[in-house]
Amino acid sequence: MKNIRIKGVVVFLILCLFFKNSFAQQDNPAPTTYPKVTGFFALLAPIGTFSNNGFTANFSKSTAFGLPFGLNLLKSDHLGFSMEMVPFMLVQNGSSKMNYMLFHPGVMFRFPHGFTITPRLAFQTDGRYGMTPVFGKIISSQKNYQIYLSLSEPARFGNNLPGSYTTAMQLGISF
Repeated sequence: MKNIRIKGVVVFLILCLFFKNSFAQQDNPAPTTYPKVTGFFALLAPIGTFSNNGFTANFSKSTAFGLPFGLNLLKSDHLGFSMEMVPFMLVQNGSSKMNYMLFHPGVMFRFPHGFTITPRLAFQTDGRYGMTPVFGKIISSQKNYQIYLSLSEPARFGNNLPGSYTTAMQLGISF
């Protein structure tokens, strides 16, 4: 019962973060001039991975995390292009290493209230490849930066390994 309460609280907090600014009245800032280039940096934490070998939870026997950074070329209020690079670290048995680098180009579909859907291609230096749909929401917008939360759903193939599907959370800042 305690486990269900904790999970419920976590889900509630995530939903609050996603919908915090959705209904807030927005000031009318000066119109943005396009094209516009923005940068970003984040922390990405995989939650778990499904494959033919079953489910593997992050933080159980090892901990993996990524540090995404990149550039966005915003073409309009509704469309942009993004190039992201993500070094992935693996902490296991008391040691850590850089596991691989991910090259992650994508198209940004931007919606009102800070929602973004970014389907990305994925090319990893360990020989894996695939795609990653990313669902993002700006949770705090300041004059010179924005803080965002994203849910990533990577699908990976190749390198003589079974296909896999992962769920990950990302917290980042764009400027």
